[in-house]
Parts: sequence; C-alpha cells; structure tokens
Amino acid sequence: MKKKIFATITLLVLFFEPHAQSEKNKIIFGIKGGYNHTVINGYETNGGKTGFVGSTIYGSLFGERGIGENKFLGAEATFSWVNDWNFLEMPVHLRQMLNRQISIFAGPKLDVAADKFDKTKESESRLLGISAEAGAQYDFGRHLFGEVKYSVGVTRNFNDAPFDINNGRRNNFRFGSGYRF
Repeated sequence: MKKKIFATITLLVLFFEPHAQSEKNKIIFGIKGGYNHTVINGYETNGGKTGFVGSTIYGSLFGERGIGENKFLGAEATFSWVNDWNFLEMPVHLRQMLNRQISIFAGPKLDVAADKFDKTKESESRLLGISAEAGAQYDFGRHLFGEVKYSVGVTRNFNDAPFDINNGRRNNFRFGSGYRF
C-alpha cells in the first residue's frame, strides 16, 4: 500500500514540476462535474453474487499539460458518493486529440474510500483500490467541453456488512461537462 501511495505522489509531483514551459507544455487547470452511475459487484457472506446500483453527481478539479502536438497528460481529484459511501478518486489520463474537437483518453485511477476517515462509520472496505478508466471528450470551444467516461474496478476492495457485499468491485459510468481556465 505504501508503494501505491508513493508512486501516486511521485507521479503528481513530476506532473506539476515547475520549469520553463513552452506554450504546448503549459499547465491548464479546470473543473468538471456531472452524472455518476455506480455498480458494485461483490459476494454475499454465503458466497452468492450480489451488488448495488446507484446514481448521484460528481465533481472534479483537474490539471492538464501538453506533452506533444495533440497529446495531453492530465491528473484530477474527483469527489463522488453513492448512497452513504464517499469516494475520493485520483485518475491520471493520457489524452489524444482525434481532430480539433474530439479526443479520447485512458489511464489508471486510484480510488480512496473516504469513509475510512470517518470514525463514526465502521467501514470494512480497504482504504485504496485501483481502477482502469477510459473515455472521450468533445470541445465546444476553447474553455467548455463535455465528456463521457467509464471506469472498471481492478481490485476487489469494497466491503459493506449491512448490505452483505464482500470483495466488491466498483464500476462507474459518468457523463458531464467541464471548464478549462
């Protein structure tokens, strides 16, 4: 677990490392948000398959840096929740422009079970999980864009005794919009 945290911090430090930048290497910051649909697939205590489905909204702060003519490296911090569960997610994406308005992106995502920090909740989920995320963006202009993305839980880190969900994977489908400053 310490290796995962160290690797994430190292990646973020390298991403935001200050040095002389050309116009294409300029870091752009922004916000985004929208609709979040979550599916948690797991197992009951007796071994049968079970799960949970829920929908809410999400919000993100992000930074993005040009690393090539039509390529960008981005990192974000996303807060989402479903039912009584709270999550902080930190994806890192490589985004490729297909034309002047459409781009695709993909990358790993670190999922943090924020409920682990709430002493009143007795969360049995692991603190950290890993997901794979992919999606597409459509630029409406220089600042405004729309996006759709899907993430698949790689690790089985979700456990909830009241719902009898053990070793669950959390998958998300999201669509929303964002603004680059």
